[in-house]
Amino acid sequence: MAKEKGSFLKINKKMIALVAALGLLLSSTSVLSASAQTKKPAKKTATKKPAVKASPAAPAKTAQQIAMEKEIAALKASGKPFTYWIGLIFSDIANSAAAGQILAWGKSKGIKVEPVLVNQNNLTANVTAAVAAGTMPDALDISDTLMLQLGSKNLLNVQALSNEMARIYGGWNQAAANFDKADYAGKGLGVPYGISGNLINRRLDLLKDAGAKTTAPKTWEELMEAATKAMKVGGAGFALGNVGDAESVFRAQFVGYGGRYADDAGKKCTIDSKATRDFLGFVKKWYDKGAYPTSAVTTDGGWDNNLYLGGKTVFIANPGSVYVTLVNGSAAWPKNPTLQKNTGFSGLPGGPVARVAPSNAWLRGISATTKYPELAKDLIRHLMKLENIDIYYEWAIYGPTLKAYNKFEYWDENVDPVHGGLYDLAVNGTSSSFPDVNNAAYAKFGTEFQLSKMVQRHLLDGDSADKTIAEAQTACQKIYDAS
Repeated sequence: MAKEKGSFLKINKKMIALVAALGLLLSSTSVLSASAQTKKPAKKTATKKPAVKASPAAPAKTAQQIAMEKEIAALKASGKPFTYWIGLIFSDIANSAAAGQILAWGKSKGIKVEPVLVNQNNLTANVTAAVAAGTMPDALDISDTLMLQLGSKNLLNVQALSNEMARIYGGWNQAAANFDKADYAGKGLGVPYGISGNLINRRLDLLKDAGAKTTAPKTWEELMEAATKAMKVGGAGFALGNVGDAESVFRAQFVGYGGRYADDAGKKCTIDSKATRDFLGFVKKWYDKGAYPTSAVTTDGGWDNNLYLGGKTVFIANPGSVYVTLVNGSAAWPKNPTLQKNTGFSGLPGGPVARVAPSNAWLRGISATTKYPELAKDLIRHLMKLENIDIYYEWAIYGPTLKAYNKFEYWDENVDPVHGGLYDLAVNGTSSSFPDVNNAAYAKFGTEFQLSKMVQRHLLDGDSADKTIAEAQTACQKIYDAS
């Protein structure tokens, strides 16, 4: 709330006047006392002393406040900082905003803090190494799949904090509510702060020059057909390596052709199916036609972003970071209003069986090894405040998790088409696992890039569809049996 101008000055004048009045009163009392010593004392009269008014008692500290004060003292005594791992995204401004908010929180508590930016594509490997070495941060940004893998053995349960955030900020939007359902295996292990999902970005000018349709493709076949017509600039910018971008696109295509990882109970793998063969047939068809650039065999999470920004591909699937770069620029790329104007956005296409709008969540979790759980919760509260999340969302690539966050003007597609798309995903999107059960086995299958590896063996190694599907089925069932 804005303060009235000059109010602080007015308060100071009043205080000065009050102090001056008290000084005069004390001064006159001293003079009177001195002169009274020369006179005979007056005869005392019996009077009752006025009752001493008790000072109002200070409000009692809550158990939470007491615990936090102890943690602050312990942290200061250790000489070490409170550490937080930020999931590095393709927006320098958003990354800086998150780091700045954490530093400001640390300053307000009088403690050392260390925000560390970790590339989201490397987060699983970094966390795995940290768990093994016993060097996990106190708290961190975490994907829903990695959260499921870590489980309650490595993460504190923060369900009470999640409930508190939902109560304060009006409840969860539909996509975030998927992670708060009673049957969700990771319920309570993190507080959702961002909804993510891919939108198709397409070059309207290059498609027009190639004589291809510039309208939003409704099917994957339609998209790949247009990509082949524009192969001179790279075709479809979909990765084929072990990277999250490849796994997510393959997953949407796989489900579009009727595929799923396991049965309704989430126990028995169903990779070996006609649907999987149809999916592999689709990918092989367009790979043979040259729709994928040779550089697609990559594990660089920013490969497709840079390909599109450099004008070397027609289609990519991206949650919005490329559009943010077009509008605002980055350390590597200048603003590009021309490319912005020539970019069209749409939801993911569908296959012959289904069309899905898979959404993922990024959450804030607390390591089970932290010595400062109350400080970690307090930091999450700080980052989730309206004024902080507003600044972050404006530059980040996430849709809103809580309903009170829905009021920001950039969710209007007429103001910002990508933020509008992410908002639609947040309030209407399906879970990323649909139609599979979202359990630890499902998460591990994805983080190990098992779907991408199946495709690679077929396309790059030349293995038959039957062989590569059988291998994927075996790997899948091993994961599900161990979970």
